[in-house]
Amino acid sequence: MHNVLRSSSVYSVLALIGLVAGSCSSPYSLSLCCISLGPYSDNAYVWENECGFDSSDESILVAAGCEVSATDCSENMYEACCVEYMPGCPSYDGAVGYNCTGSLVE
Repeated sequence: MHNVLRSSSVYSVLALIGLVAGSCSSPYSLSLCCISLGPYSDNAYVWENECGFDSSDESILVAAGCEVSATDCSENMYEACCVEYMPGCPSYDGAVGYNCTGSLVE
């Protein structure tokens, strides 16, 4: 009986960890819900002058206006999986994810 309880507890914990991690996997392990998702070049001026961040590859996707997501994103938001947060960006408009993949929630 105790082994059954331990096993089900382990499965419950694993299910919870999977839920919190979202559907993102390494190296794109940050699960975010964002207002926008586009190439660095679309907003290069902001990233360079407001955030002090320069990218050698302007085609890398950047997700902006983000919040950490443990559940599904709302309609018309982007579900983004990012490698890292862009350092130096003010957070008053939400986090900024760098080197991302993702899609619009319809």
